[in-house]
Amino acid sequence: MLGLEEARKKLMRRQESLHELLRIALGENAAPGYWERCSTADGTRSPLFEEYSRQIYAEYENFAAAVRKELSQCPPWRQGTPITSENLWLWGGPTPEWGGSMQPDTLAANAQYFNAVNGVYVYGATSEEMLKKHAGMEKLLCMVSSTCRAPGQQPESDEECAENLSKFSLKYRNIVGGMMDDMTAGEKTVTPKKVKQVAAISANLKKHNPDLELFGVVYQHELAKKDFSALLPYLDGVNLWFWHQEKLLELEKNVDHCRYHFPRKKILLGLFLHDYGTADAGALPELLIHQLKGARQMLADGKINGLVILGDREILKWPEQAATVRGFLAAQA
Repeated sequence: MLGLEEARKKLMRRQESLHELLRIALGENAAPGYWERCSTADGTRSPLFEEYSRQIYAEYENFAAAVRKELSQCPPWRQGTPITSENLWLWGGPTPEWGGSMQPDTLAANAQYFNAVNGVYVYGATSEEMLKKHAGMEKLLCMVSSTCRAPGQQPESDEECAENLSKFSLKYRNIVGGMMDDMTAGEKTVTPKKVKQVAAISANLKKHNPDLELFGVVYQHELAKKDFSALLPYLDGVNLWFWHQEKLLELEKNVDHCRYHFPRKKILLGLFLHDYGTADAGALPELLIHQLKGARQMLADGKINGLVILGDREILKWPEQAATVRGFLAAQA
């Protein structure tokens, strides 16, 4: 059996060669049968590359075997605190990318699959029409930055978007804050320009409703490379994601690292059904279970404040992974 590092390297080499050979953009593939599932469940979606999953199967199986061996050596998690409607969120919104749905209420509709009542509404417009469609959700964090926004859905500046959300929150009381997607992703350092941007968004978000909270997306691989201290006065919390799924093997260590960078800030732990960094395919169900069990323990220990599942689009893309998470949540004692 290959060791984890060797298996990971072979998988990533195969991933890179397939992207070049098949000309696939990141996140644009799905489990076989995707288009048949879409034809009956959501006709607004675009076809994805199903052949990719078949072509990468051998390398992914070797990687999976190495991960399972590592998991067998991890100490068991304590039972912890159940992941409930209070601390569970679904990430989503209408987008033509990554196999996304163009149904305007895709987030609210698909939240029912996981029995989630809180949403992180992204990609779509910050408008009366769209916020009304999500008024039935208990708590709502809304996108306040243009990064990753669906084409044409944010004609205003980020600062204007944040202030608009602040105004809307006075009418739609389920709005509890804003989310900056990929807050510093793609940047080697936290620049003065970025600090100024986050400060302005924070001020405008709280301008009409000081109770709103600002969250920013942070990736595990950023934690060892960047100094986030200049952003601390303007953030209420972060949404931590693991770009490379094997890093979940040291889940608690990485969450502690995030807490070191963001002391006294809320941490929402992100759960990817699609592993973007290593396989660009559906995440290993065993790692999803590992993360869910870890989330329960860290909720009990006060190390995280909630779990965010990404997302509404992955239910049809990766049905095995989505069913694994749903089953775990439903079976909690």
